[in-house]
Amino acid sequence: MRRKRDYASLILLLASLAVFAFAAWKLFGIYAEYHQGTETYEELQNFVQEPKEKDEPSSEDGISKESPEDTENIYLQVDFAGLKKVNPDVIAWIQIPALDISYPVVRGKDNYYYLHHMFDGQENKNGSIFVDYHNQPDFSDSNTIVYGHNMKNGSMFGTLDRYQDQRLYQEYPCFYIYVPGAVLEYQIISCYAGRNGSIGYTYTFPEPEDFQKFVDTVLSYSGYDTGVIINDSDHIVTLSTCVNTDRNYRYLVHGKLVQKIQN
Repeated sequence: MRRKRDYASLILLLASLAVFAFAAWKLFGIYAEYHQGTETYEELQNFVQEPKEKDEPSSEDGISKESPEDTENIYLQVDFAGLKKVNPDVIAWIQIPALDISYPVVRGKDNYYYLHHMFDGQENKNGSIFVDYHNQPDFSDSNTIVYGHNMKNGSMFGTLDRYQDQRLYQEYPCFYIYVPGAVLEYQIISCYAGRNGSIGYTYTFPEPEDFQKFVDTVLSYSGYDTGVIINDSDHIVTLSTCVNTDRNYRYLVHGKLVQKIQN
């Protein structure tokens, strides 16, 4: 009887060790993917030049004056020629200053490939920030949808839901999309968690009233009123990421194009 108990204890111990080893292997794999993703996207920052800090310009009367050239220094300088050599699918670079989000944006032949492939083509759960393949690559549609994963380490769109805090919006109401030769500035109009496939993902509007319905609905979903007025000629960008607590929901941030700056 004692020998049987010893065998049972040994089997239980081996089973526990096997479970522990499997869990450790899975955790290591997750860590390795996160690390690979972090390194890959950090290397891509070499294609972006941060604005240079300049001394306060002054004049003889002691009043600070800013030349048109100085205003260009507040924006990133993106080497799109270099990025295209790495991946010709690149169409833009997105920057959300409030969240330290700064990534290249791609557009593929479908909405699946870049869910699991990084900018350089490596298969990885980080995926890429990508535009819906139904949209035009120049952000000229009435609503352009941009997807990114909600990574647990805060990378990609992992911090997008922080815009639920109205104080953050009040301090940083805008995000920026860089395209070759220009900077597109978007003011946020609405932030909320909505069902996957809801009206926020509409990208075609056959009639003007369809766009108005879209605008009215996404504004009504917002957790707070931004006070931004939308016209039927406006262009919206919708940022979308997963809600980790419910796979049927997505967190969406809608922004209105407020100016296009030649860069």
